[in-house]
Formats: sequence, C-alpha cells, structure tokens
Amino acid sequence: MQEFTGLNGARLQLSGPSGAAGDSWSAHVSVEDGSLTVTDSSTQATVLQCQLAPDTAWRAGPTTILVSSSSGGGSSSSSAPDAQASVQSSTVVLQCSSAQQAQQLWQALQPKQQPQQTQAAAERAAEGTPDIEETDNQVPAGGAASAAAAAAAAAAAAGGNIFDAKTEKGSAELYFHYYGMLMHQQNMLQDMTRTGTYHAAITENRADFEGKTVMDVGAGSGILSLFSAQAGAAKVYAVEASGMAKYAQILASSNAVGKAIQICHSKVEELSLPPGTQVDVLVSEPMGTLLVNERMLETYLYARDKFLKPGGKMFPQLGRIHAAAFSDALLHSELLGKAAFWQTPSFFGLDMSRLHQPAVEGYFTQVVVDAFDPSVLVSDCATHVLDFATVSEEELYDINIPLNLTVAHPCTLHGVACWFDVLFNGSSSQRWLSTAPGLPTTHWFQLRCCLQQPLLVLTPNTQLRGSMRLVAHARQSYDVHVELHAPPVAPGMAPQKACGKFDLKEPYYRLTQWAQVQAPQQQPQVLQQQPALLPALLAVPDAAVAAGMGAAAAAAAAAGVGAGAAGGAAQGYWSAVAQGPTTGMHAV
Repeated sequence: MQEFTGLNGARLQLSGPSGAAGDSWSAHVSVEDGSLTVTDSSTQATVLQCQLAPDTAWRAGPTTILVSSSSGGGSSSSSAPDAQASVQSSTVVLQCSSAQQAQQLWQALQPKQQPQQTQAAAERAAEGTPDIEETDNQVPAGGAASAAAAAAAAAAAAGGNIFDAKTEKGSAELYFHYYGMLMHQQNMLQDMTRTGTYHAAITENRADFEGKTVMDVGAGSGILSLFSAQAGAAKVYAVEASGMAKYAQILASSNAVGKAIQICHSKVEELSLPPGTQVDVLVSEPMGTLLVNERMLETYLYARDKFLKPGGKMFPQLGRIHAAAFSDALLHSELLGKAAFWQTPSFFGLDMSRLHQPAVEGYFTQVVVDAFDPSVLVSDCATHVLDFATVSEEELYDINIPLNLTVAHPCTLHGVACWFDVLFNGSSSQRWLSTAPGLPTTHWFQLRCCLQQPLLVLTPNTQLRGSMRLVAHARQSYDVHVELHAPPVAPGMAPQKACGKFDLKEPYYRLTQWAQVQAPQQQPQVLQQQPALLPALLAVPDAAVAAGMGAAAAAAAAAGVGAGAAGGAAQGYWSAVAQGPTTGMHAV
C-alpha cells in the first residue's frame, strides 16, 4: 500500500507494489475521465489508480504527482483526496530522481505565509483605492517565488537537475561553450588582481587547506584546485561542466601538486560522488558582473548545501554589492547619440525616423560596463550584503536594494553606478577582492545604469530615495529595475521621479580604462586578523570599504596616508569618506 500526502495534509492510500516509490522505478502515466493510472514500465502492472482533483499535489518518497487544470484556476477548494473532477487536460509531473529532490520540490510548493494587511491598506482596498501606482517598472511581488516553484517542478520532470530546469537550453549551451575556450580562461587568469588575490587568500590560510578535502565549484582551468593543492589539500574535486575539463586534467597532470586533484567533468547539480562524501572547503570564482550575473552563485550555494561539512570554510564567504548615484553628461549624450541614425529622414530614400524613440529606449535598457573615474560619483553608497554561508538560493531570485542616498553637491544626476567586492575570511588572514572605481581595473570593470530621464539636484546634501531590484531570469542573468525619487525642482511642483529597466544579460561594453597610479602589488591589502572581524563587517560595514574605496584605500586611511597616496581615490566628498572610521584595518 502506497500512501501519498497532499499539500493540505490529506492522505491518499493507493494500492501497488511496496517498492513502487524506489529511485529506479519508471512508469507510464495515463489520465482519462478523471482517473489517473500509473503502470510499472518493467512489469506492466498497474501501480497506482485513483481519482485526482485539479490543482493538487501528492508525494510519496521520490514520487511526486502534480495535477494542474487547463483553465489555470486556483487551488481546489476540496481537501478530500478523492474529489471528483475531470482532469482530461491536466499535466502530470511524476518521479523525481531521488527522495532529496522530491523534498526540495515539496518545499518549493509549500504555500508562502502572506503578510497581514494593514488597517490602512484594508481601508484603501474597501474604498477601491490601489495601494501602489502601477508602472511598467514594477515587478509582481510574488513573481520570483512562483518562478522558484515552477523551476522545482520542472526539475522533477527533468530528473532532478535544477540547473537545466531554470536555465534556457540555448543560454546554457553558449555559456559552457564560452568557458570551454582557452582564450577566455586566459583573460581571467591574466587578471592579476583576481588571480593574485585568490592565490594569496588560499596559500596564506594553509591551516584551512592542509590535509583537507576541497571542492572547486566551476573549476575552469583548474587554477584554484592547483592553488588548493599548493596549500596542502589532501584531495581536491575539480568540478567543471564545460569542455575546459580536459585542459584542467592536462594542467593537473603536468604539475606535481596535481596528483591530489580529481577532475570531475560534470555540472555540480549532476555530480555523482560516493555516498556520504562531504568536503571541508569550497573554493570557487562564481562572481559575474554586478556580482550575480550568470547566476553561478546559485550553483555555489547548491554545492554548499549538498557537499560542505557543517562548519566548513567557503572561499569566498561573503559578497557585497555597492551602489551610488553618478553624474556623467558625456555618457548620457553618448547613449542618445547611438540612436541618432534612426532620425535619418532619407535612408536610400526611406524615412527611418519613426523608430528613433524606440531605439533610444533600447539603448537605455543596456547596463554600461566600463572603468570610470570615481569623480563621477556624487553620493554616498548603498551596500547589500550576501553571506554565502547562510543566504538561500531563493533569496538570489529577487534582490531588493533600497537606495537612500545623500547627493553631496548640486548636479545633474544620470543614474546609479555599481561595483562589488568579496571577502576571503581565512583562519589566518582575510582578504578583500574589490572591483571598486579607483582601484586597479579587473575584468569585471564596474557597471552603470544610465537613466533616460536625468534628475536635477539643486541644493547640497539632497536626499535621494529609491531602489534597485534584481529579478532573475532563465537566461542566466537578471532584469535590473531602478527607481529614483528627488525633490521638486521648484516649490509647488511634483517631486522628480526616474525609472529604468535594464537587462544585465545585454550590456554595453564600453571598456574604457583610466590611468591607474597604484602598483598591482598594493591591491588588495591584507586585513589583519581581528577578533570577530566578520561579525563586525556584517553588522557595521566599514565606512571606507562600503563607500567603494576598497581595501587598499581603507588600509591607507587607517595608516594615516592621504587618499591620493592610496592611489586612485576620488577627491572631495569621497576623500572625506575614505578618512572616516576604519574598524581597525591597517596595511602590512
């Protein structure tokens, strides 16, 4: 007797062989006149036969049955498992690859607790007054959670591979093709800020690696696996899904430390290791533009949940997204100018001008990726912290960053500039890898969301309010929704508002580099071990680092060195920030 449990707690007893829910069980499903029949593919015996209502779900072991009505209606009002209803047009998803995958699906399907409606909101609803004005820039509040549930359901149908379920096939193919090419691996390896910081963070923390088992998540060329072996790791699982795995094997075989490395040509989500295998340390370089582009952080967290021992180390352990207002009339004019072609009244005798405005709007949906002079920054900085040791994958589907900024001086404000940093919190030393403006340029550069409609700031220390919301999509990236509010330009006028929606997947690579005066070996500086350093950073982010100055400028400020001597620090407002509190960090 098989007993299935429904989302509403109801239980459904179905006759069939006792092993019907085993991992190796495969079945044929048919639905006719409200009757669902499951036949064992190997024995042709009827395993399950019952009546199921639309919009219900049932689970036993790794077997999950989802029934959705063709009309798209809500959940069935009847909690009885044998409720009569026609399911002729229903879709049935059956059989996860394991009980663990079924449990993940089950958790995703659980109804979320809705926040209680405030009295004021209830009164407005009773009066028919909408709570929030609907705009094109808004995103449905439950969209990300619904997408997560849909992805989990699709994962069950796809044999439990959550990566394939939430990723467009074409996007994944291009992604793995790109990272399977040596030229692109070389581009990352020759980013000395990136590679040098990883090498230092790993080898300076030998106690975290010596004799330990390590997993390199998305190993690429295997460079981090080799660094881990240099630090004394006893065993390194180098997991790489692209064709780069064969080159990683060559490098491992060509270096003496490589004997500790096992190349696993697999997606992490499909990785098969001996039962009970867990690792002491995870290493990875999962960061994309704006930290989250390519959505590899989710794979990093998947490896954490499945393979990392309790209390294990993560390199990196923490990431931060920083955002500040910027003023750059040249960039704004450049984007407008890119659409000038569409103003042509006679292109081979044809009028193109009707498409000018759509073209302008298109160029202002691209994030601008370049290395900009930090003097274009005109406000303090908003910071969003992601602690990789505790954040859930679902929290990465929809990231909301409040923008409560102070604009230092009167200016024309053109949008929001962003960068990120990550922390390697080793037992012996801590290092920051920063992509902040004013520090040596990395292959990530920085990023700007340029608004089509600028805002005017007329007085010093003007308060700017708004948000930046990152909503994940199936092309391994995010839609970025920016909304800013500024005071009116004159008494009696309405407050200013500017909105923009940007596709992080389709950037404008401006690739402008400005002269760096800081020697590469100066960045990043080591942050000396301090008692409870990580909790302090999480609770009260250091003013200099949070403002985007990076570890080098912060360390120089703590040592009493001027911002200019730290190399590339902005003047004026940003210099003042750099000389603020530094939580005891100093250069070595």
